[in-house]
Amino acid sequence: MFRAIRNWQYSGKVRHLVGLFAFEFVVIVLGVLTAQAVSDWSRERAAHRDMLANKERADAQIAFLAATSIAYGRVIPCMEQRVIGVMKGASGTGSVDPVMLVRPILWNFPYTDLTSESLLNVRSYFGDQTSENYERVAVYAERSNLMIIALANDWEALSIIDPDSGEVGPGDRQEARILASRMRSTLRSLGKMSSNIVYRARSLGVAPALKPRQRLPTGCADLWRWDSVLYDPQDVPADRDRPRPSA
Repeated sequence: MFRAIRNWQYSGKVRHLVGLFAFEFVVIVLGVLTAQAVSDWSRERAAHRDMLANKERADAQIAFLAATSIAYGRVIPCMEQRVIGVMKGASGTGSVDPVMLVRPILWNFPYTDLTSESLLNVRSYFGDQTSENYERVAVYAERSNLMIIALANDWEALSIIDPDSGEVGPGDRQEARILASRMRSTLRSLGKMSSNIVYRARSLGVAPALKPRQRLPTGCADLWRWDSVLYDPQDVPADRDRPRPSA
């Protein structure tokens, strides 16, 4: 019986079956590897598409951030001049013109950070410097927004020396000077952040862009006429944009 089994093992049929088994094994392994490769390729393509979509969204936001930064660069000296005027007015015994205490509309810096995965893909396809530029824009936008909140709060707090709020005492004047001094420092820091955003946008090849019908100020006259850092017909009454009659 053992001899018969041994003879059968070495017969051509067994070699044929072994060959078929080996062939099928190779086909299965190759099929699995191919499927895995296709799956990996599909995931990579999907991640690449997501990265490009996120990058396009980020570029659109950065274009607006850059335009807003340019606006701040033009009007921060005007706001700083008014803050200094408040400091001088609060140091005496007279009253400060209530108009100087009115805060203009301050625009923030809306930006959604790229995900870690998107940043890795940006670094892979566009290089380390491009990825760093997006990361720095996110940092500058966040810091700028915090400064704008602080500036708005301090400006509103200047109402402490508004005659309409009641009798203004020496302590109120001192507090107003402290607020104004802090606002001046905030404005200068915000100016630096704005310059940084413009620089990073330029490094990314993103041109400044506003939304339809919005306009950049050309100087202090626009800021105080619009009562806003940017002109937006949805936020600023239309009559403020009309030329004022000359005296």
